[in-house]
Amino acid sequence: MADTHVRTRIAPSPTGIPHIGNTRTSLFDYLLAKKYHGEFILRIEDTDQERLVEGATEKIYKIHDLLGLKRDEDPIIGGDYGPYIQTQRLDLYQKYAQELVNTGAAYYCFCNEERLKDLHKDNQFAKYDRHCRNLSPEEVQDKLDSGSPYVIRVKLPETGFSVWHDLVQGKLSLPNTECDDKVLMKSNGIPTYHLASVVDDHLMKISHVLRGVEWMMSTPVHLFLYESLGWEPPTLAHVPLLLGPDKSKLSKRHGAKSVLEYLEDGYLPEAINNFLFYLGFSYKDNSALLTLSEMVDIFDETKIQRQNAIFDIQKLDYLNSQWIKNFSSEELFTKLNCFIPKEWLGEKDKVISIINLAKERMYTLKDFAPAAEYFFTTPNVDKQLVLEQSAHSEDDTKTWFQKSIDLIQNNKDYSSEILHQEFAKAQKDSGLSPKEAFMSLRVAVSGRTITPPLFDCFVILGKEETLKRLSSVFS
Repeated sequence: MADTHVRTRIAPSPTGIPHIGNTRTSLFDYLLAKKYHGEFILRIEDTDQERLVEGATEKIYKIHDLLGLKRDEDPIIGGDYGPYIQTQRLDLYQKYAQELVNTGAAYYCFCNEERLKDLHKDNQFAKYDRHCRNLSPEEVQDKLDSGSPYVIRVKLPETGFSVWHDLVQGKLSLPNTECDDKVLMKSNGIPTYHLASVVDDHLMKISHVLRGVEWMMSTPVHLFLYESLGWEPPTLAHVPLLLGPDKSKLSKRHGAKSVLEYLEDGYLPEAINNFLFYLGFSYKDNSALLTLSEMVDIFDETKIQRQNAIFDIQKLDYLNSQWIKNFSSEELFTKLNCFIPKEWLGEKDKVISIINLAKERMYTLKDFAPAAEYFFTTPNVDKQLVLEQSAHSEDDTKTWFQKSIDLIQNNKDYSSEILHQEFAKAQKDSGLSPKEAFMSLRVAVSGRTITPPLFDCFVILGKEETLKRLSSVFS
């Protein structure tokens, strides 16, 4: 790699929000470029005009921005090899398509849609039968002169093998008979992926192309185009698929969503990057919390795993919970801005105190508001639930509550540590077990059986509010 100036690219199509697997490839592209002090480029492949989704391009940018995958060149930043949007490069594709026809590496195909449908009537996977490949020059010219619509197809060799060394998969060899004569230029003058990606990768001096293994069967076509145009192909790396825990194709039922949806669900960008890094790459026990810069140092393109990666949402939950613990409460306060009621933001000190307690139990940022709600809104406490927790009569429980109220009122040092000491002494003389005594108080002030440490909750609520809630149970 010492003699290669590394330039990688991600080239999503704005026909929807990128799949999580596409973003994983983007991360690997970024890490590879930065490891060798090269450039990471984002190119928009918008040639599928019929399926474009409004706003998808902006969401592509947003995903990269939020994950910190900073581009060196893209349609907004610009660069020396633009334009970086394919529909703004149509003249280039038409030029090279014509060159391929002129040199015999491609040909005009005049087959209409009805004929092509008939080819697939009995077999949806049937290859094109190369009918127009054998038209005489005179027949071709007659059809062109008459204005017959056409596409341009690659004239792939009918014998032999395509052999290449794949950065991930190793030495690969595919018989050319496995590929058909793919369409390079559609009848509307817009190229397909096969032609556009080859032209763009060459002209943009892309050194490494990372893409999913589903593109492996098209590689003979791409290598043939490079050879026919007299160009050196980039290093190819076909990264593994993402599968669900049941080893089937990743889908929504496995929890697969776009990165934007995960961020909206309260997952941190740092955790998402960490999770994606371990989907196809291994480091120690795959549990270390790694920043992007640390991933750059660790990343080794020769150690991307060949086997398909298992997408386990529980792993993402774990990494996200660890990142939440890793951040200071002050940092988490900023990150929680979109996940908590606006009126809470005015009580920053209180929120930060709650974060100190709650973050140990949080898996996502969305967990915070439900966990903290009782600190801001007095719960509707059912006396019967309090009695169930005390496991004693109403009179005995009421006596314990009055003792607790007196203790709080008479205690000048309202700190968690002192409260814990004083209540421990009082509980011994109450006739209630520690669980019965403290769970009944917990339910009284929170309406819940599970909270952070009880006396920390008392302190955050404040003496006045705590007394009010304890007094109301038997009023």
